[in-house]
Amino acid sequence: MQSSPWALTSPVGRYTAVFLGGGVLYSLIEIVARGYTHWTMTLTGGVCLLIMYLRYARHPEDSILFKCFFGMCVITFFEFTVGCVVNVLLGWDVWDYSHMYLNVLGQICPSYSAGWFLLSLPVALICTAAGSPERLKPAES
Repeated sequence: MQSSPWALTSPVGRYTAVFLGGGVLYSLIEIVARGYTHWTMTLTGGVCLLIMYLRYARHPEDSILFKCFFGMCVITFFEFTVGCVVNVLLGWDVWDYSHMYLNVLGQICPSYSAGWFLLSLPVALICTAAGSPERLKPAES
């Protein structure tokens, strides 16, 4: 297989780029959707994309439905965990889903989880296409 510039970057640089990309993209999605974001969501978006990248790039054989389900679970887990800290424990009121059907402590709900499932589709496709640099390196002879 042919080597790519992505494969030549250091793991720290690559993972930092993925983390920052996730933070920026998620922040932009929030700004477009609700007009503002919060720094904790930028960090959360970065962590979520990094975890998803690591899984998708190393397991390209997983079905697209599994990848979307995995992404939905990762994002929902971190949304709940961060929400419990920043909204429930610290009282920062970054978001409140208490008006949503079947919400859990006002932090997560099925409607947003379904959105995370759909959002995971382009993420899965891009991360899988980018591939794991370890898989892309040419075999040494």
